[in-house]
Amino acid sequence: MTRVPQKFTEKAVFSASDAMQLSIPLWVLDIETLRLLWANDSACKLWQAESTQELMNRDLSPDISATVVERLQQYLEASRKSGQSFRELWTLYPEGKPCPYHIHICAHELPDGRFGLRFEATADVNRVPEQIRSAEALNHIPVCISLFNMGGQSLYKNPAALETYGDASLNLRGRFVKKSDYDRFIRNIKKGRSISKICEVKTKDGKRWHEITGMTCFDGPTGQPAFILTESDVTELKEKESRVRYLAHYDMLTGLHNRNYVNSHYPDMIEGAFRDNERLVFMVIGLDHFKSINETLGHPSGDALLKHVSSLLQLSLSETEQIARLGGDEFVIVKPYASTSDLDNRCQMILASINAECRVGDHILSANASIGLALFPEHGKDLPTLLRHCDLALHEAKDSGRNTYRFYRPALQHAALAKRALEKDLARAVENKEFCLYYQPRVDCQTQKVVSAEALMRWQHPEKGLVFPGEFIGALEDTGLIHRAGDWIADRAGRDQRKLADMGYDIPISINISPKQFERPDFVNRLTAGLAKTGCPNDRLEIEITESMLMGVGFDAKAILMDLCRAGFSIAVDDFGTGYSNLAYIQDYPISSLKVDRSFVNMIEDQSSVINLILSLCRLIGISAVAEGVETIDQLAWLRMNHCDQYQGFLYSRPVPLESLIELLTSRHQRKMRSRLPETLDAEVIWA
Repeated sequence: MTRVPQKFTEKAVFSASDAMQLSIPLWVLDIETLRLLWANDSACKLWQAESTQELMNRDLSPDISATVVERLQQYLEASRKSGQSFRELWTLYPEGKPCPYHIHICAHELPDGRFGLRFEATADVNRVPEQIRSAEALNHIPVCISLFNMGGQSLYKNPAALETYGDASLNLRGRFVKKSDYDRFIRNIKKGRSISKICEVKTKDGKRWHEITGMTCFDGPTGQPAFILTESDVTELKEKESRVRYLAHYDMLTGLHNRNYVNSHYPDMIEGAFRDNERLVFMVIGLDHFKSINETLGHPSGDALLKHVSSLLQLSLSETEQIARLGGDEFVIVKPYASTSDLDNRCQMILASINAECRVGDHILSANASIGLALFPEHGKDLPTLLRHCDLALHEAKDSGRNTYRFYRPALQHAALAKRALEKDLARAVENKEFCLYYQPRVDCQTQKVVSAEALMRWQHPEKGLVFPGEFIGALEDTGLIHRAGDWIADRAGRDQRKLADMGYDIPISINISPKQFERPDFVNRLTAGLAKTGCPNDRLEIEITESMLMGVGFDAKAILMDLCRAGFSIAVDDFGTGYSNLAYIQDYPISSLKVDRSFVNMIEDQSSVINLILSLCRLIGISAVAEGVETIDQLAWLRMNHCDQYQGFLYSRPVPLESLIELLTSRHQRKMRSRLPETLDAEVIWA
């Protein structure tokens, strides 16, 4: 609803003292309705109105912009509170010609208790157009512009400054949040220097960041030294900078300091410890089997577990300890220490605190961790060295069974250097095809006929000679070279099988597969495509996997085995009895052979009941039983009597090159082997 202005008489609006000024244009504006409440004759002439009444009836809202209204409201509020008046330079058009006027503006109390604005206009015939435009721009510019005397008292504020600070009489000191910022400004101004600085200031809307530029000048009306400030609000920019700084130094998932913070701040900590002759311990904590949680339950579950562990670690911290997340599942805690026995207790506390259950969705997870420790200054005097030594100790802790801790030892560094050298040599070996295959026959227990052969990898090192796989398979897996090496093995075994078949010995060849190869989704297609190039049928290549691979950590073992079986490959489980498999669910997998680990055969006198159980299961589910590591006639005799299908071991032959395998396949060698067996079974070797 539009407010209708109340009509006031001249006597009601002005006192006798005001009447002295009636010779100049004078009017009173109701800022709420944008209508005049009163105007004198000079104002009517200025506004080109026929009468006071006609002028008061005008609706001025179409002629007054929103920014002008906002500025006038600021003047009214400031003048009402402090009694301060304001001056502006306006261009008005009496008789249709532009004329600059000094407009004096102040609050005026009305008879009904409200406040209006009183305007007094004084013509300024000497003002040039540039000055008029300058004054107009000053009123509309969004930058805060203020003038102060050398004591910091306010002389002038443009509308933007009034809107920002509210209090027109606020002195310079009252603007700054920090006294040091104010002191710096005043010190430079009094020395006649210009200054520009981003400071935190107190506005009517709270604390903000302003970029403030100050320079000396003179106050026009008095000619006294003064200084002028221009201010731009840069709060959003500061907040973005603060956000960037936070992201640079803090981990977004856990809220802990991140590796960037560690790299930029921990060297100062080390330097301080060196200066104060203080000993520090760096403890790198890595979660055990974290990768499998991400792969089986998804990354959101992994993130939830990391946040849970982070909170547990923070709760366990003492006042002297600092913590950060290095990345992935690794955290670092740094603290001063007096003795390593204290560190033993601290590590045990950390491992115990982490091992607490955490509910993630429908799953209840519990974390275990391993810890690697490096001591300053014994194990390193700079951050990169200390963290590197922590990693070496952490890897040893994981290799030692996990959920434990290890201190760095110089031997770990030597082992790491040797491993890097080995990895470099292996890269060259793959490129130069320095590998070869040896074959160990798999023999029928009853007939002593070679029924297949297992391909075993060897490395023909140019300096070390023949190197066995136990020394380099792990490095091949760690570097990812196992995939290229695996391709070569399948190719070489396929070609050798074809060579044997062409000579009349069409026996299957078995090759060993690494868990890392199973992790590749294209493994089966890659194997099939590679073998096809050799001309070897898939059913003449047997795939040997370890018992632990049936658990399928990081891959779906059953699905991969089914794909291999559909492609025509046969499957053998190697080293059976050393892993976690259950005899009852072996039948759920498409397995054609079960190889009893050599540790049982070596202790056949004590383990005969276990071996008999495995042999019985194989007969029950219709798969071949193969005994590994057979070295004596007595062992073979027991296996024959208890209906073991096949065996391999030094008793028949060590692993040999292809040419030597061909000699073993002759009937002459097989007759020689049969002649070594007793004609009847000796009761002394029947332990079951």
